[in-house]
Amino acid sequence: MGAAQVFLWCVTAWWGLASLYAILNRLLIPRLPKSAPDDEPLPSLSVVIPARNEASGIEAAVISHCSQDYPNLQVVVCDDGSTDETPQILAKLQKRFANLVIVKGTEPLDGWLGKPNAMREALEAASGEIILFVDADVRYAPGVHRRAAVEMERGGHDFLLLLSTLEGKGLEPLVTSFLDAFALYSVPTFLANCRLLRWFAFGAGSGNLVRRETLEAAGGIESIKSEVVDDVALGKKIKGWRGRFRFVTAFGDVRVRMYPSFKASIHGFTKNLYSAFDRNVLFGSAGFAADAAVHVAPPLALALSAVLPSCSLLFIPALASTAAGFFCNLQVSMWSGQPWWIAFLFPARTAVWIYIFLRSTANYRRSGISWRGRTYNLGGKR
Repeated sequence: MGAAQVFLWCVTAWWGLASLYAILNRLLIPRLPKSAPDDEPLPSLSVVIPARNEASGIEAAVISHCSQDYPNLQVVVCDDGSTDETPQILAKLQKRFANLVIVKGTEPLDGWLGKPNAMREALEAASGEIILFVDADVRYAPGVHRRAAVEMERGGHDFLLLLSTLEGKGLEPLVTSFLDAFALYSVPTFLANCRLLRWFAFGAGSGNLVRRETLEAAGGIESIKSEVVDDVALGKKIKGWRGRFRFVTAFGDVRVRMYPSFKASIHGFTKNLYSAFDRNVLFGSAGFAADAAVHVAPPLALALSAVLPSCSLLFIPALASTAAGFFCNLQVSMWSGQPWWIAFLFPARTAVWIYIFLRSTANYRRSGISWRGRTYNLGGKR
């Protein structure tokens, strides 16, 4: 057996494990309850939304929060120096909703990045016992806030993460589906709900629901002031502090179109991908080399085995790996609400993300990266 065969059989074994993860994640990751009693006592809730140049999606997002049937609900939006139509949209909405508070943001403090600083300013105006940190383009279906709060209260959780459906048009899902693929079949994500694994936690801009007293005890927003991927850092901070962490899927009930186009999605993820690897080029390169080994190599070997007799022995492991890749991606796409055709393009998705990583790395190492009018370097704000 040649080295190429051994390699492909190892990849096939990985895909067998990934298929198992996909099944276990589907079975063991809990779903946000579909209903909640109307008479159950609930803590006061403040929705905290940092917003900078969010004119394309903020109206629908804010309306979805302010319209919730929830007692003692407050929605606090920090307009973080927007230069588009965001301030005008918020002013119009404030006349419509009595539970909407608008905070005019200031330039970030020394050592703070823009978004955590806006979260801090909004939090100062928030009065809720529990805080829902959510991005400015995320839309919530009616009743989700009540159902999430009931889930938190009944389970005694300090942190409740809501996973959303990632919407997109055209080729946008080719980028965003990477997040679902990583979370729902590449790793045994269900284990994040195990309280003993303090190091295994994450968060998302789709919704981090946190007890205020726990957040303050764990160091507050200041503890993530320089984190580019602030939502993930918040989940890790709370669980690492021994907070009671839980995540659930809210597919279909919580929706977000992260970026308005394929090009914008590439630019958006370029902003933070290098930081996701702790700004370590070797760590990131190793990760994407492994990604290419399992997602690109099998289909490539399958194509070669069909046209080159010398590669015929690669056919069976390459076919098994490619079929498993299709199965995992189809299952995850149908579960999370991504389009089914993503399952056929999973090798191309890896190529796109390798490009994003290389671009992100080059930008950071050269001079930092500009995002919505601000420039960030390796140390934070510049």
